[in-house]
This record gives sequence, structure tokens and C-alpha cells, in this order.
Amino acid sequence: MHERKKNHIEPEETQERLAPLTTSKSEQSNKPPYEVPVALAPFQPHDPQLLSYRQLLRQMLLKYQWQSTFSIDCSGPPRTQLWKVSFYLGSARIVESEWFSNKDAAKENAAMRALEWLNAYGYH
Repeated sequence: MHERKKNHIEPEETQERLAPLTTSKSEQSNKPPYEVPVALAPFQPHDPQLLSYRQLLRQMLLKYQWQSTFSIDCSGPPRTQLWKVSFYLGSARIVESEWFSNKDAAKENAAMRALEWLNAYGYH
């Protein structure tokens, strides 16, 4: 006869593993059996159907006919340079990115923060 492998999981065991960890029936009915983390999806530049944060920001700037600039700051020795980008509306600095080892990543971060700032003030 054929023996089962020791690491084989029976269907009943699978259901027990997937059962929610809450104890009361009311908690089970109100909450999903698992938590889904809420986070922004990272920008994937190789996907042609996704717009970058810079493209979305450019569309919003055209919609409202605003003048804007990006200011790029570089720090460190040539092989390990870090980049920080500031975004200006007119002459007012609105946001600045974190320090990144990649200039494009710093620009994307500044554009993302600018979009968040504009959305917070009701510009959509």
C-alpha cells in the first residue's frame, strides 16, 4: 500500500489553519478572517499602462495652469551620491523628497508628496 507523506495536510487541518484567530462569533462576523495591508503600490516603471507620479502631477499642473519647478540637490562623493528634490509652485517650496541614491526615485518621491499636498488642499 501507498503511504502518505508526513508533511501532507488534511483538508480539515487546512480549514483550522485558515480560521480567524478571534474568539467570539460577533467578532468573526464583523471582521474579515485576515487583515489586508493598506499601502500605495510602488511605481513600476516597466509597466507601460501605469502613469508615474511625475506624469500625474504634470497633468494636474496643466489642468490648473500653474507654473512649477523641481530643484535637485546632490550630496556625497561621486560614486555614492545622494539626491533630494524640492518641488516649487511659483516661488513657494511646497514639498521636498527624502534622500535617494537614484535621482529618478527622488523626483518620483517629490512628485508623490506634491500630489498628496495638493489633494489635502482639495485639488484633484
